[in-house]
Amino acid sequence: MKKKVRVLVPKIVKDTINQDCKFWGITKERLCNEILFNFSLKSNTNYREEMIFEEKEYLQFNLNKTNQAYYLDLLEKSDTTNESEVLRNIFLSYARLIPFLREIYLFKERIIFLKSVNKEARILKLDTPLGVIEGKIEKLFRCEKTDYLKIKINEEQFFIGEVRVLN
Repeated sequence: MKKKVRVLVPKIVKDTINQDCKFWGITKERLCNEILFNFSLKSNTNYREEMIFEEKEYLQFNLNKTNQAYYLDLLEKSDTTNESEVLRNIFLSYARLIPFLREIYLFKERIIFLKSVNKEARILKLDTPLGVIEGKIEKLFRCEKTDYLKIKINEEQFFIGEVRVLN
C-alpha cells in the first residue's frame, strides 16, 4: 500500500513542480519521489526565512514502494523532529535551482549516457516528438530561452525531457 505524504510548502515549490511535470511530461508522483530521493541529501539548508512572503499550499503525493523504506530511514536520521520541516527543506532545495540544474540532478543517468555517446561520436536512436530519428549528437546544451537542456541531432533540436533513448 502506498503512503500518502502531505506537506505545506511555499507556492513556488508547487508552481515549479507543476511547470516541470508539464514540461517533462511526467506525473507529479514520479517527480516528487525523484525529488525526495535525489534532493534529500542536499537539503541541509533551511530556506524558511527566505520564503516568508510566499503563499503556502499543500503538496500531496504518494510515495512509491522503493521510496517508502528510504523515507522512514530519512526521517529517523533527521535531526529535525518535524516531518513537514524535513520535506519542506527537500522540496525548497529543488525549487530554488534553475531548470537545467534540476534536470541534471533528476536525469543524471540519461545525461551521462548522452554525454558519453556524444564524446564517442556514436550513432544514437531517439524517440522524439517528430518520430524516431537516428544520428550523431551534434550538441548538448542549455537553451537560453527556457534554461532547460537540449540536444541537437540531425540539425533538429529537442529538449532532453521530450526524447527517449531507444538504443
